[in-house]
Amino acid sequence: MSRKARAFEEALAPRRKEEKGALLRPNGARVLTWERTYTLITPLFGGGVEPREADPVSVVRATEVRGQLRFWWRALRGWQAKGSLEELQNLESALFGSAGEGGASSVAVEVEVLERGEDVEVAQYGRAVQWYLGFPLRGEGGWAPVKKGVAFRLRLRFPERVKSLNLAEELEAALWAWETFGGIGARTRRGFGALLREGASPPTEKEIRERLGRYSRQGGWPEGVPHLTPQSLVRVVPLSWKELAERYQAFRQARPGGNSRSPGRSLWPEPDEIRRLTGRHAPTHPPRHPVRKFPRAHFGLPIIFHFKDRGDPPDTTLKLPEAERRASPLIFRPLGEGQKPCVVAVLEGDRFPEKKLLLEDRNRRTWEVDPRLTPEEAGKISPLRGQVDPVRAFVESL
Repeated sequence: MSRKARAFEEALAPRRKEEKGALLRPNGARVLTWERTYTLITPLFGGGVEPREADPVSVVRATEVRGQLRFWWRALRGWQAKGSLEELQNLESALFGSAGEGGASSVAVEVEVLERGEDVEVAQYGRAVQWYLGFPLRGEGGWAPVKKGVAFRLRLRFPERVKSLNLAEELEAALWAWETFGGIGARTRRGFGALLREGASPPTEKEIRERLGRYSRQGGWPEGVPHLTPQSLVRVVPLSWKELAERYQAFRQARPGGNSRSPGRSLWPEPDEIRRLTGRHAPTHPPRHPVRKFPRAHFGLPIIFHFKDRGDPPDTTLKLPEAERRASPLIFRPLGEGQKPCVVAVLEGDRFPEKKLLLEDRNRRTWEVDPRLTPEEAGKISPLRGQVDPVRAFVESL
């Protein structure tokens, strides 16, 4: 191991100490306490019991941290289930507990809020962050505030082993993934609530890949579980959070025009396909795109399509047949205190097990539509440059 890699290893290692007065459980297992201090380097959006609001009592809640650790453990260590969803649930329950009798967690999570932060307007982080990453902040009464300057201390207490699991190893993996790719509150996949651990420095792409190689595996994942492997698409880019948001907005709203006054028609196929399906279009906007698919569904669902010109269709919603929401597989967030550089990653897993999606208008008329592209179709959508996966195409464009 190189000197730099060793220094990175030591920086990420948790502070460990045997819990005073409780060194041993009745079954002889040692109890460990880990403690880490975090500051948020991007604003906290929501995270409380009420939607769009920070928690009025704690700001950062222990139940929320537990949920984050549960998700990132599953995304990095779920391969141990060897393809069985039932076994994954058993392993997860052994660490984090489950509903019902005997479902108590083996891991005690305590959060001590050090700085509650202050309410600020998300507009100060730039138009792309406000409108394109933080659009759920907008409500009937205006834009919900976000919190800046939040800091907290996290303590975990747990026995060294439970059943076949080495809890120290499992939690180390979950904490590392949460600190590298996750956050606190809502919209963490788009960089809100990004964590910076006290004493840590931004990892390089090589160091992130070394960790993925240590903690994860290519095979063994149960169907439908989002995950990261050593071969996952992960990049560290020399862009700030604001710059990355601007790149994301430009990619998803790609138009041929060079300015906002005359942007031109969308280079994506969805608007023209909606015009075809609904039988409505503005006199100057007859449908002409040769592709009849909805590829931007890969960035997450639902999507509301809004047309501004008279004669074009009313608002329509692209959604799953049953579930309300499908989280995006694309993750990006800053790693450093100056919100630069940023890590960009793509979660693996089947995005559309239902095979077909529904487009619905305000009169509840629905059409079955397809998000998947053939190589020939991808070649006709200029932002994709022949790449059939729009999420991968965005990452490769950076």
